Amino acid sequence: MSVCTFIASDRPLREAAPQKEYPLCINIDEGTVYDGGADDNFYLRNFRDVPCYTDKKYGVCLNWQYTDGRAKKILEYIQDALEHGAAIEIWHVWLMDYWLMDYYEYEESPVIQKCTVSFSDLTIDDIKEIDSAEIWNKPDKRNPDRPSFYCLVVEQ
Repeated sequence: MSVCTFIASDRPLREAAPQKEYPLCINIDEGTVYDGGADDNFYLRNFRDVPCYTDKKYGVCLNWQYTDGRAKKILEYIQDALEHGAAIEIWHVWLMDYWLMDYYEYEESPVIQKCTVSFSDLTIDDIKEIDSAEIWNKPDKRNPDRPSFYCLVVEQ
């Protein structure tokens, strides 16, 4: 399993891909990723597991390495999505098997950290903050054995 950032909506969301191919070099020993550095170098792919995390029906998973330029592109994407719906959600979660969602006892289930912002107040810093939020290293202090999932609700 792994960490995932996705956007959820009540309406279908379009997928996105870079206009051209870029290199992808992952060095596990050094812990580095090089992806060409272009600001359009990210993917938004259909995310079928949206119902595992929210009551929204549609979603796209964000595959990227954060840059301010890419975050600006995501803001444009969110603005476009809001033209077709009242709100979207940006989630940062630990991917889980769907069948495990009903298995968790209350003491083991993730703590949902949720806040709401209007699109006019949304900044690239908000995108950076949710995309880099710690799921396992800083769990809820009252429930140290539980992961934290993050949801930023963006309204028109």
